[in-house]
Amino acid sequence: MEIRILGSVEVGDEDDSIILRGKTASLLGMLALNSPRPVDKQRLHDVIWDGQGRVNVVEGKVRVVRSKLGLGANEVIVTHGSAYQLQADTDVQRFQDLTRLADGRRAAGELDSAAATYAQALELWRGDPLPELTDDQVRGEVDALEHQRRAAQLSRLRILMELGSHSEALGIADQLRAQDPYWEEVLRIKVQALYQAQGGHAASLLMRQFSEEMAEQGLDPSPEWRALAGRVLNHELAVVPTVAPVPRQKPHVPASEITPGTGTPLDNLPPATYARFVMRSQVWERLEEAVGQGLPVISLIGIGGTGKSTVAREFALRHLEDGARFKGVVWVSDREQPGTTTLGGVLDTIALTADYSGLIGLEPAEKKHQVRRLLRRTPVLLVVDNHETVEDPDLDEWLVTVPEPSKVLITSITHARSLGPHTFQVEMSGMTTDEADDFYTQCLNRMGMRDLLTQRKALDALRRVSEGNPRLIEWGLGQVKRRGRSLEEVTEEINSAPTGDRSGDIVLRELFRESWTALGQPARQVLGALACFPYGVEREALRQVSGRGDGLGDALAELTDFCFVSRQVHDGSAQPQYIAYPLAATRMANVRTAYMADIRKRWLNFFVELTQGIGFCPDDVSRLKRLDTPGLRQNMEFALLWATDHQYWQEVIDVAKGARYYYYVRGLWAGQIDIHLLRADAARSIGDTTEEFDALVYHLNIAAKQENQAQAEFVLTRVEEILAQRPDSVDPRRLGEYRHALALHLLSQHRFVEAERQWRANLADPDTLGPANYSANLRWLAICLARSGTRNDEACALFEEARAHARLHGYRRAELLIDLQLAELRLSMDSSQEETLAILRDLGERTPQIAHIADQRYQADHTWLLGQVHHRLENHPVAGQLLRQAGELYRKLGLVERAALARALEVTCANPPRRQA
Repeated sequence: MEIRILGSVEVGDEDDSIILRGKTASLLGMLALNSPRPVDKQRLHDVIWDGQGRVNVVEGKVRVVRSKLGLGANEVIVTHGSAYQLQADTDVQRFQDLTRLADGRRAAGELDSAAATYAQALELWRGDPLPELTDDQVRGEVDALEHQRRAAQLSRLRILMELGSHSEALGIADQLRAQDPYWEEVLRIKVQALYQAQGGHAASLLMRQFSEEMAEQGLDPSPEWRALAGRVLNHELAVVPTVAPVPRQKPHVPASEITPGTGTPLDNLPPATYARFVMRSQVWERLEEAVGQGLPVISLIGIGGTGKSTVAREFALRHLEDGARFKGVVWVSDREQPGTTTLGGVLDTIALTADYSGLIGLEPAEKKHQVRRLLRRTPVLLVVDNHETVEDPDLDEWLVTVPEPSKVLITSITHARSLGPHTFQVEMSGMTTDEADDFYTQCLNRMGMRDLLTQRKALDALRRVSEGNPRLIEWGLGQVKRRGRSLEEVTEEINSAPTGDRSGDIVLRELFRESWTALGQPARQVLGALACFPYGVEREALRQVSGRGDGLGDALAELTDFCFVSRQVHDGSAQPQYIAYPLAATRMANVRTAYMADIRKRWLNFFVELTQGIGFCPDDVSRLKRLDTPGLRQNMEFALLWATDHQYWQEVIDVAKGARYYYYVRGLWAGQIDIHLLRADAARSIGDTTEEFDALVYHLNIAAKQENQAQAEFVLTRVEEILAQRPDSVDPRRLGEYRHALALHLLSQHRFVEAERQWRANLADPDTLGPANYSANLRWLAICLARSGTRNDEACALFEEARAHARLHGYRRAELLIDLQLAELRLSMDSSQEETLAILRDLGERTPQIAHIADQRYQADHTWLLGQVHHRLENHPVAGQLLRQAGELYRKLGLVERAALARALEVTCANPPRRQA
């Protein structure tokens, strides 16, 4: 469902639409204009009903709209207290996403594609938005949209001129002049187009005609107009060859864009398990064809072991490196833990990979909406590996709705009926003779058996009986090396495997059962440790967990030769990683032996020591890098879930507590698993109320800063229960931390007096709080007074006191944050140019320090303030870029309200008030 307000208010999809009128249209239009921000009921009443009558008329109209559109009680139009929020796609958002995509393509030099995308965006406009609403604020927001539309129109015109499409530029310029006869920028472009198409005489006549019209209106020509007139009269404009008009249709192969806030591609691709990729030409050509089609899903289908995952990974990697089609790749696999992949998990993975971790904490409907917007404005290839084991029907229902320019690529051993007609199917069989020759060369070189390359007939027989299946071939070569068999013997064993089904994984399961008996004890122990790291592990960690200090290298070589383990190499990493083949990992997970019990104890202890070595480290954030190793955080989360399922409560508490500061600074405020709630549940299970209270308060602190009211209220219920039933378990220091978190929650609800009361109570007992908590409470009280809007002088004094306190105790991060908050307050109190320039200098001095601490919230606030300052100084291009970056950073943190404020100010920079001629 899409809500359209760029013209008459309509609700519809690609096939049909309903036109709304009257107050029904006004209500839906107001919600769409403000989306994703909630709109208070009183505000709706004031604007649509002019404040006449009772305010509950709004509730009645909402019920009418829901009924008319066939919506549930809290579907699409979502109630938030006394406000309503629209959770649906809108043509406003689609217009903004397309213009951003066009901006990125233009910046990348892809002018043809940019012009077509601007045209696609402008076609969404069917008329004037919400003309019946006369409220000043509403008209201001509509005017901001109109500014953005005019900016897109000008950008398209200028691109057409760069491309030499002068005839098309003339036609569009005439259309725009009909809307605004005195739009000088358009007229200047028309003069230049006329000069190119018909010569200087025609351009001179047009300039003279317009100059006379300006004189009649009492307008003076602008300096730019006079300069152009001189160049036309003196024939100084360079003549650009005219080309055919740019096609207006939507391109079926969209090009890249600049990802908001970054200059590098985004991906979470698994590391390669091959030294050199063996090209599968026929499959590759079909995949390239599929990318160019309009279907949302590409299905790569073949039996187990044919190399689907390898081809999918290489295909994604090469497209990412090329950058012409996709700017991001998101890899989701159901292989490591079959049946666990869900729609929610996929949405979270997309958010995390694109560095939008704040989206994870949103409600499901809003999360789907925001991820959809992200995929529309950033071309992403979403790969779902091992799709045949996925059990969540909601995921398949969502996959077929992934919008252009993004695509989905699934790998599967079967055709996915649930994807219906929305998928382009690519069949994958075994390797051809030439492909197998390349594969043999690579494998035999690695295994030190290059002499076997001379046995061409035997190798070809092995390829035929294995049906070109790379994993079966690799298993066979391992048998030759490790068990002294001949190629002929291995070929016969594969051919006589005890199964009537020749599917790769089924044959391998039978053959691996036999190989298992040949493994030595050291190799089994190493394999047991590898099963604990489903996302790969480096050699040193494997040594610690397996307990095999000596002989680790030999055990890994043996496991690799038997195809139980793959060696992975991350780009730019000197340390390889090792990962167990899923069949082998599954077998080890079910092993009940003394050595596996010891391995799991060492495994959990490994993460306890790792996270305790990180801990709370504001003065040495370099320690956070220890958990940045590829796959390590995911392995830690896997360990936390396993420990929870098997009731290793103390280990859950220790790991989650040690990692909490890492999650906070890295902006992982709501991960795919919530480590704070896991810690709280573990503490509750062992009756440790003090530890549970501490974890819940930490979670409340984050939920309040994220303005996540639902999560905050959920946690408060349990916290207040503890305070009522076990007050003795909460010491004064923890009670102070609770008051602080509660005050943050109250502040997010604009309950300033109640929040102030909590902070004042804490500050009355500085000894109990301790210096660090005292500093935080003092600073947040100052923020509370500033946001109340009436106590700025008191707030300034408190900020200065807080800064002096932070400096005295060496709290450099706190001092930086106070500087940012004080700058925001100064901006609201004094609008003079002198003060604005002083704030700009202060913010500039803080830039290196903000970059050093690598905290996304600090970076977001700093960028937001710089954007406001440049906007006030009328440096609109710089302001627009900074505000866009700030909005993206806030969205990544899930701070939707802040992101909306940045976006609202950004659109006013797109086309600042023009100078009349």
